Amino acid sequence: MPRKNLKRILLATIVLAVGFVGGGCGLDQKGMVLFTDPSYRASVVGTDRDGFTVPDGILWYQGRFLIADEGGSAFRIWSGPGHVVTLCDSKIGVMSPEDMAIDPVGNIYFTDDDAGGVWKINNFGETKQLVGKDKGLISTEGIVLAPDGNLLVGDGESHKVFTVTPDGAVSEFLGADSGISKAESMAFDEKGDLFIADNEDKVLYLLTPDKKLHRLIANRDGFSPETIWYSKGVLYITDSQDGKLFKYTAEDGLNVIAVFGGKLHAVNGVTTDDNGAIYVSIQTDLVKKIGYLIKIEQDRP
Repeated sequence: MPRKNLKRILLATIVLAVGFVGGGCGLDQKGMVLFTDPSYRASVVGTDRDGFTVPDGILWYQGRFLIADEGGSAFRIWSGPGHVVTLCDSKIGVMSPEDMAIDPVGNIYFTDDDAGGVWKINNFGETKQLVGKDKGLISTEGIVLAPDGNLLVGDGESHKVFTVTPDGAVSEFLGADSGISKAESMAFDEKGDLFIADNEDKVLYLLTPDKKLHRLIANRDGFSPETIWYSKGVLYITDSQDGKLFKYTAEDGLNVIAVFGGKLHAVNGVTTDDNGAIYVSIQTDLVKKIGYLIKIEQDRP
């Protein structure tokens, strides 16, 4: 690593560690984030004491967060410490909510890698399992709303991607012969290209609108894509195995934004707000139900 880049990383680390200790959030230097660019800064906006436990998928929506709270076996709307609405939980069979999508009228859909299927929360807050394991969706992972209004859902057990219509009809979109082992997360860009994160084979795929599948990033040390989020020309990628946050563009390729260490190592979900700030969820301990929501933003000139 060039000496100049090393100095920049060290500077960002020191600043962040001081911010954690002085911020009253109960964190210390055992949990740290290192930046390759010191213009980035991080802050803890929520912990397991603020109304959620261990979040997986997160989505910024109308000034609040939608949280797939895997540690709490619940789906929540969270707008700050103490301001939480639990839309559903284990009482109706939710086990390990994973990822989510939302349609133009506000219906929320989410996956569950233990209970399986696709779950729907309508815009009145009523929850039901739209489709279950009997339709072949056994361990559901990534979910995304396609341009045609249907849902695409990855299943880690069958190694397939399914199409699920809003009324619950299921068909195969990509079969096991596609080579994708586990569609952990998916995102469309404005051209209709579909990015697929396979964190079992450690590959980022690109599927074009004419269904040509490309291995965009593969066989790279220190890269195991967990969750992806596309916004304003940038694909953000978390890597819970290696504790990293990346950004990818066609022009600049793959670049590291941050490296997470200690209690913050397991970075999972990622989303952005209306101002371009990045938010990530941290799964420190699912058993002890310890998790964090961290905001990452960049100083503007």
